[in-house]
Amino acid sequence: MATNPTQLDTWQPSRRSVLGLLGTVPLAGTLTAAPRPVQAAPDTDLARRIEEIMARPAFGGARWGAQFYAPDTGESIYALNTGEPFVAGSSSKVFVGGTAFLTLGYDRRLPTRVHRTGPVRGGVLHGDLVLVAGGDLLLAGRLRPDGSLALPDPDHTYHTTPGAGPVSGDPVRELRRLAAKVATRIRRVEGRVLVDGTLYREGTENLANGVTATISPVMLNDNLVDVSVGPGSRPGMPAVLDISPRSSYVRIVNEVRTIAAAEAASARPLAFADDVRHPDGTRTVSLTGDIPDDSPGLFRAYFVPEPAAFAQTIFARLLRDKGVHVGARRGATTGSGARRLVAEHLSPALHDQLKPMLKVSSNLHTEVFPYLIGAIAGRDPDDPKAAGQRVRRELFEKAGFDPAPPGSAQNRYTPQYFVEFLAYMARQPHFHLYRDALPILGRDGTLKNIQPDSPAAGHVYAKTGTSLGNEDGTWMNRQALAGYVELPGGRRLTFAAFVGIQTASADAAREMSKMTGQALGEIAAAAYITQSG
Repeated sequence: MATNPTQLDTWQPSRRSVLGLLGTVPLAGTLTAAPRPVQAAPDTDLARRIEEIMARPAFGGARWGAQFYAPDTGESIYALNTGEPFVAGSSSKVFVGGTAFLTLGYDRRLPTRVHRTGPVRGGVLHGDLVLVAGGDLLLAGRLRPDGSLALPDPDHTYHTTPGAGPVSGDPVRELRRLAAKVATRIRRVEGRVLVDGTLYREGTENLANGVTATISPVMLNDNLVDVSVGPGSRPGMPAVLDISPRSSYVRIVNEVRTIAAAEAASARPLAFADDVRHPDGTRTVSLTGDIPDDSPGLFRAYFVPEPAAFAQTIFARLLRDKGVHVGARRGATTGSGARRLVAEHLSPALHDQLKPMLKVSSNLHTEVFPYLIGAIAGRDPDDPKAAGQRVRRELFEKAGFDPAPPGSAQNRYTPQYFVEFLAYMARQPHFHLYRDALPILGRDGTLKNIQPDSPAAGHVYAKTGTSLGNEDGTWMNRQALAGYVELPGGRRLTFAAFVGIQTASADAAREMSKMTGQALGEIAAAAYITQSG
């Protein structure tokens, strides 16, 4: 049996997550069939460079597939095993991203609103105050003053990956600003503070690395409580926890012990345990494990099981911080009575919402998008995933794609399928915003450290994919890279490249992934170098 993959850039989607959610009825009538690549005489210089990379001794026994396609001529300039399905890993997130871009609209902004259900007299609200979630995925302090996004790699949603940590910035900044707007009109709430998460019905999804997450339109700090762990003053002392954001929703009990550096090899890994829900809806959970006394710090994130209740406790606290008197009654329902708008926050545009999924490969964000597509484009808040499955087929079929090609249920796709889809996206209005949401070679995201000194750095926009797993007793490293090579003069190539190689152990697979990741980047760079004239 294959085990769960154990690498940052791994994603094993359900059939509905990728294929069953790749479309929507409203746009289907606007699509035109995608042209099929024509095999041209291969570029001999490009072929030579690619084959030299693939022939390196370290890659002995590897299985490769690749295709480079020129949409302006309709010809493939390099092709190897183009009709063979390869494990795509997270590279198949380009399909989810493309679907959201087309069905939700590149410039859609997702509102988070505060409504009142009664009159305000003398600063007193005689009714409830309702925070209405609009599905914004970026309520996490990611937005910088210059409008760019904080996208650390690894992202905090990959909390067990070495180097992960909190997103820089105030994780409740947007809610803090909403509370400040409320406080200009309301100084006391006689009713309740509620959270309305009825944009779509919540679901539960299994992410990579054994993580289960609640998928909800309420998404404050990615519905995570970030816990940064530092060593205590000496071995035997409790660790020091920095918890963000703090809330009365969950109390984290510190059971992490500081140990001597000499004992690091036997340290217990950090883990949450004994998660208890109390009758009032609050929770208590313990963080256990060890931290060496010379550690620069460790990190874990608690995945919130009830996002609306989490957001409600934080929003109520922020209101109090702004001088608004709020009672102790909790609520995560819709409230009653006519609603009047009090304050509103509009999210960054949809093309920015894609970036945590594409640039830093967040599995959590990937699983959220199908729900948004089903609820908004499919107009079915009660069963949004099924709605996406119902509407995707017409979109892809009218675009000329098989919505369920052979192997896709196992997240396997051919190089040709990728290059055709990417070429189709390149013909869409505002395509550059979709392209710019992808990692950029040598510059950012999961490609930041791939070929940073190459002439192609800054000119290749592509999604990475990594899958490390034990398949029937054999450790395999499978990697993918798919996207665009932007050439001088405005020309571009679409491409997809894959490799699978057997290794002796999990550690060997992880080490091999570093080499194959660079090799795929080098192959893409070779296309830029040879085709730049």
